[in-house]
Amino acid sequence: MHFTFLPRRTNTFLCLFLLSISSVIAQTKPKTYTFLIYHKLNPGMTIQDALPVEREWRKINQAAVDEGKLEGWYMTVKQYTSNPNQTEYDYVTKIVSREMAIKGASPEAMKRIYGDSVQAKMADLQRRDRATAPVVKMEIWETTEGNFAPTFAPGSSNLMIIDRIRRRNPGANYQSTLSQMTRSAGERIKQNTLLGWDFSALMIPNGSEKEYEFSTTNYVSNMNAVTDPAYKQLRNQIAPDFDVVRQEVYRFQEFTTRPGN
Repeated sequence: MHFTFLPRRTNTFLCLFLLSISSVIAQTKPKTYTFLIYHKLNPGMTIQDALPVEREWRKINQAAVDEGKLEGWYMTVKQYTSNPNQTEYDYVTKIVSREMAIKGASPEAMKRIYGDSVQAKMADLQRRDRATAPVVKMEIWETTEGNFAPTFAPGSSNLMIIDRIRRRNPGANYQSTLSQMTRSAGERIKQNTLLGWDFSALMIPNGSEKEYEFSTTNYVSNMNAVTDPAYKQLRNQIAPDFDVVRQEVYRFQEFTTRPGN
């Protein structure tokens, strides 16, 4: 029997709605889709308890990346958040794909990892996963703009400063402001004060009660980036159009690598 393994705990959260979603192919510029999977540690558990589980998921996802099925998988640990509910989640795993779907490693790759015990090993991994840090929330984002240093690659010392934003005037055209943000990111990258930047739109879930609709991420090597005058200036410049409703900082803990990196 032919089957494909999904690389994160998606049976409960994905199957209900992914069946109705068609892949979206960008004609002028490549887009990526990021599946954010939020985890809350069970009582008494710590990030150290979650690491063995996530490192096994990393191994499975690395096989999918090697086969060109996925762009990447990342475990990012929350450092700071403006979320009033400080304990809503503890870390987030990210799956990045070129289409609005998650394609797991092939049966052949899974057999190379687990031999003839694929089904049993996967069942055990799912059990350990739920016992350590179950999924409490999931979002899918479409990334349409990005600017990165040529040598950028995630590292354990790299941070993500994430601004969840919404338009102050719902429905207003934001393209000129977005162009300004993209140019600013390019200038900061040239000045070595920024490793990378991207802009994403929330795809799912995106109801009228949602407090944010877009997201910008600054990839930095340390928190000094927040004191960069260019960063402060840009925040002031976009303030008339965008309200930052949540800011969070995450550290890369575990991650896949692209072939050749």
